[in-house]
Amino acid sequence: MTRKREARRSDLPDTAAFRQLMEEGCTVLRLHAATRLGMQAYNAFMAEVDLTMPQFATLASLCQADGLSVTALAQLIGVDSTTLTRNLRLLEQRDLIIQGAAVDDRRRRIVRLTADGRRLFARALPLWQKAQAALTRKLGAAQTATLHQQLSQTIEKLRT
Repeated sequence: MTRKREARRSDLPDTAAFRQLMEEGCTVLRLHAATRLGMQAYNAFMAEVDLTMPQFATLASLCQADGLSVTALAQLIGVDSTTLTRNLRLLEQRDLIIQGAAVDDRRRRIVRLTADGRRLFARALPLWQKAQAALTRKLGAAQTATLHQQLSQTIEKLRT
């Protein structure tokens, strides 16, 4: 049996890239931390209806455009298909959505909102509004607007 030794400061790389990481921070890690904290804040509001923000986003998207393929829904929400498939399974177990084969291509799955799903979304929407208002109060209206603009620009640039 071997014992793992703790990393000593002398074991760490002494490179310019490592110094940059430690001094300036990593952009994607900062984005991840902000996302995680934001999700925690929103999920606290959504707990009342036993939804997570990704599940809420799925219901919201289906309210807007019901009968989407899994691929189209993943693109609309901005998640990978693995994450979406897991969330769809949970929503389907709660009878909030149904999935079926597309008429034109039996290999494609189509997702539809159930009446229970619509009702739950209607209950969840005011909770989302409260979460949105709470975050805006915390950041301030100007910073929130700037953040939205910068994130939209960042998403657009990263897509190209």
